[in-house]
Amino acid sequence: MIKNTILSLMIVLVMSACGGSGEGLDDSSNTETPITENNTTQKVIVINGHTLPPEPDEALNNSTLAGIDSNNNGVRDDVERKIYLNNDKEISRQILLQSAKIEQKWLEANNLISNAKEWQTLTYPKLGCMVHVYRKNNINLFKSGTESYVFNSKIRIEKYMKYNQALSGGVYSSPNSFNVEGSCDFNITKALEAQE
Repeated sequence: MIKNTILSLMIVLVMSACGGSGEGLDDSSNTETPITENNTTQKVIVINGHTLPPEPDEALNNSTLAGIDSNNNGVRDDVERKIYLNNDKEISRQILLQSAKIEQKWLEANNLISNAKEWQTLTYPKLGCMVHVYRKNNINLFKSGTESYVFNSKIRIEKYMKYNQALSGGVYSSPNSFNVEGSCDFNITKALEAQE
């Protein structure tokens, strides 16, 4: 019942955002619509055409390493919300989402510690994307980080610390072959054009 209500509200949001005038979705608009779930009311928030997932129950979300990812995009709901609500540039949001997807995979990996160096290679595309954006557009995304969002509970911090310890203090960078637009898992041009 609750899922049907949420789905109905999302459909209404999409339909109303598109309007009937033949104009496309205005990516610069932010929309809030109240929803009720588990006897609490939250607002559905749409930023640049992206509908944020609802804020998950903190105790339930933090009871496992994986947490809650209700829209199955590879990023935990609480992390996705923080990325969108705390960053006003779409290019920053996109690189942070790419980073959060990697860190989420680390949390869910059973062999993260025993194969730490192999898992570290997942960062190559993200780092390559950051280098490419810097070189092509002179935008520094290297100060952007998601660690405080992703590793926010005792069990998550402990796993991250063990992972870093398993890397034995090594310094890793992406090979030059990754410093290309194709390393970004998002459309750079679209992200740069999006304005709030």
